[in-house]
Amino acid sequence: MSRSIQKTFRGLRALVIMAPDSGCQTLERTLRKLGLEVTVAPTMPTTGGTPVPFDVIFFDADANDGGDAIPDETAVAEFPLIALIGSEAPSRLARVVQNRAASHILKPVRSSGIFTALLLAMNEHAVRMRHKHVVQTLNRRLAGRRIVTKAVMQMMTRCGLSEEDAYDWLRREAMQRRIPMEDMARHAIGIGPDPAKGKGPQHSRATRPD
Repeated sequence: MSRSIQKTFRGLRALVIMAPDSGCQTLERTLRKLGLEVTVAPTMPTTGGTPVPFDVIFFDADANDGGDAIPDETAVAEFPLIALIGSEAPSRLARVVQNRAASHILKPVRSSGIFTALLLAMNEHAVRMRHKHVVQTLNRRLAGRRIVTKAVMQMMTRCGLSEEDAYDWLRREAMQRRIPMEDMARHAIGIGPDPAKGKGPQHSRATRPD
C-alpha cells in the first residue's frame, strides 16, 4: 500500500544557515510564499541542550572555507537537511554526505527547484524516521526475547522445569500482573524490580516454582 506524500508545508519552521546574499534572499522569499516561517543565520544557533526549534534546515555546503556549517551532526539528526551546493569539490560534497542531507539545491539559488527539494527532503526524512522506528522496535523485541530465554534457562536449571513449563509459568505470572512478559522475566532472574509493587493486594509477589 502506498504511503501518503506530504505536499504542503504551511506553518513549518525553516532555518537557513547561509550568508545574507541574493541567493539567500531568493530562498527566504520563496519559502515564505510556500507558507514556511523562516529564520536566517550565518551559523548553527546554539540551543543550550534544548531541542532545535525547527522542522527543516537548509545549510550552505560551501560556507566557512570548508568548515562545518552544522558543527554537531547529532544536534540535527532528527531533522531533514537540505544542502545548498555551488562547488563539486569532493571535500564540500563529503560534508553533504556526512550531514546526511535528504535533498539539495544547486547554486545560484533560483525560485524554481526549491519546492521540489523541500518535498523530496521532507518525505525522504519521513521514510528514514519510519525505518528508524521499525529498527528500534525490532531491537527492543529482540532484547526482550533474550531476557525471556535467559529466564527460562535459569528456571530449567534451578527448578528442574521443562522449557515449556518454565515458559508457561512466566507467561501466566505476567498475565496475572498485567505486565509485559519481559518485565516478569527480568524480575525472575533478579535484574528487574518487583512487578508486584504498586499493583495492589491482588498482585502479590510471584513465587517461583520449586
